[in-house]
Amino acid sequence: MKRLLVLLVVSVVALTGCKKKDDNKSEADKIRHGEGDGKGTGGGDKKAVGTKDAKPGSGKKIDDAPEADPALVERGAYLSALGGCAMCHTALTAQGPDMSKMLGGGFEMEEKGPDGKPMVWRSLNITNHETGIKDWTDEEVMTAIREGKRKDGSMLAPIMPYMLYNRLTDDDAKALVAFLRSVPPVDNKVERALTPPEMSPPADKPKNEPIPTDEVGKGGYYASLMHCVMCHTPMTDKGPDMSKAFAGGFAMEMPASMAAMGTGTLYTPNITSDADTGIGKWTEEDLVKAVKTATKKDGSPIVGPMMFYTLGGWNQMTDGDATALAKFIKAVPAVKNKVPKSTFKPAAGGPPPGDAPPTPDGADGDKAESTDDKPDDTTGGKDAVKPADGATLPPKAGDKADP
Repeated sequence: MKRLLVLLVVSVVALTGCKKKDDNKSEADKIRHGEGDGKGTGGGDKKAVGTKDAKPGSGKKIDDAPEADPALVERGAYLSALGGCAMCHTALTAQGPDMSKMLGGGFEMEEKGPDGKPMVWRSLNITNHETGIKDWTDEEVMTAIREGKRKDGSMLAPIMPYMLYNRLTDDDAKALVAFLRSVPPVDNKVERALTPPEMSPPADKPKNEPIPTDEVGKGGYYASLMHCVMCHTPMTDKGPDMSKAFAGGFAMEMPASMAAMGTGTLYTPNITSDADTGIGKWTEEDLVKAVKTATKKDGSPIVGPMMFYTLGGWNQMTDGDATALAKFIKAVPAVKNKVPKSTFKPAAGGPPPGDAPPTPDGADGDKAESTDDKPDDTTGGKDAVKPADGATLPPKAGDKADP
């Protein structure tokens, strides 16, 4: 119940400003990283896969559509990596997510419902297979992503952060669908998990506001896609305490289905700029390193679910977008909120970080501050996040998984 309530929150800061253009970038690069021409992002002249003449709502499915523009698919792969799609829509094994069935659904998580009784969240197959979204039009998939509505009009469970994905521009939503159509289809029929309808409030129609050109505003756009506020906001019996948004303290008790990750309770850290209880002493470079390498300011690993987000695609975030995200986080008002010490312990021989030490008190880690503020290489350098033995990683943005 606690986790679904926090998903009802939308927290995106859109500030106005201006950003210098980089004339050395190719048009494909501009589309990929949200600098294309046209309203929203992705260059408005690009066709979306699964639509006739790029007109949403035609009802045409993938079999009737031309091949998607490679730049559009690559942009979608990038957005999927940052949004953590594979981390929830891929079944979990003892070695981590089974990326041979990437996006094939079947990941389960137990939680207490509103009545206190156990309930199960179960992710759907979102590949282009009959057991997935093959029979959905692109517009129907976009509606599910941004408004939480299924093809039949029923609402998705709110563990799907559609309230936050509602911020996606039309062009980015089309790019994300184009990527989902491009990955190898997975034959995996997932039984729908039933949840009370009142648990899934309706979302507004997407406003399709352009990605802000100022750094803080752009960082807010990506913070929404990465649903940072979902985990880093304390909970009350009545829902998330938005007076302490991003101030941490959300208790994550590892369910039995995630025993491969570890056991115990993990309290999310305060990521506001409070100097005593938050990350006020962290630099923007420290934040970029944390997001892209799952490493704290003191050099110790970030354990728990965020490790999988890093492995699943945050390590592919461009330096420019990661810096914008850091600027947004630093701009969040400081909130004094001392978070309890986590008791979470990674499972021995389990997914990364394996036998890493428990999370130390506080977010700053000043007792053993690292002298390496910047990673040499976010994909293969000394600071890079690496999987445990037997664990698999999702493909990089733009790559296709093996069938």
